[in-house]
Amino acid sequence: MKRNWIPDRNPASAWLCLLLVLFLAGCAATSTLPRQLSTPSQVQTYKLSLVTGPGQAEDSLLVVQPEAQGASRWIQTNALGAPLARLVLRDGTWQTDGFLPPNPQARHLFEAIIAAQLPRTQWRAAYPDVVINRQGDANPIYIFQRQERMLWSLQLPADGSTGASSSSTGQPRAPAIRITLPDHSQWHVARLSPTP
Repeated sequence: MKRNWIPDRNPASAWLCLLLVLFLAGCAATSTLPRQLSTPSQVQTYKLSLVTGPGQAEDSLLVVQPEAQGASRWIQTNALGAPLARLVLRDGTWQTDGFLPPNPQARHLFEAIIAAQLPRTQWRAAYPDVVINRQGDANPIYIFQRQERMLWSLQLPADGSTGASSSSTGQPRAPAIRITLPDHSQWHVARLSPTP
């Protein structure tokens, strides 16, 4: 018996299709990337610590690899090396890499890391459609917003560096950047020194 795979044309099916389209559109939210985006010239490695409670964190590793034609590959793995997120940034657009499901939290985190790598003096020109508010004086927090919605907040080290470690083991001495995402997750991000 031949089956027709076209869905029934009833109002319930139409609403279901509409909800599915809206859900997928929400998953494909617009990215917040700087106007001029430069690809790293060498592999960059970061220690990411998701704060789970007072004095507690879940650590992961982020590797950013330069690719051909100005693209970069972003791979986040857990402590056991299992991938949590795999994205490719090409022509100002994020693309999934491999069979992992979309990870919007990772994309937001990666975009915040990109912003943190830029000198503060370039933020206004790099993000012309983003409002950047500063809170505090001694160790300020910079809140990035678009249309009154928080994109992320950054708290940079007091010396303004991005925290490349200079220890002999290549491990970070202290969290360099503190990032808070719209879902209220808090991350400590430290760039690891390249191994000689």
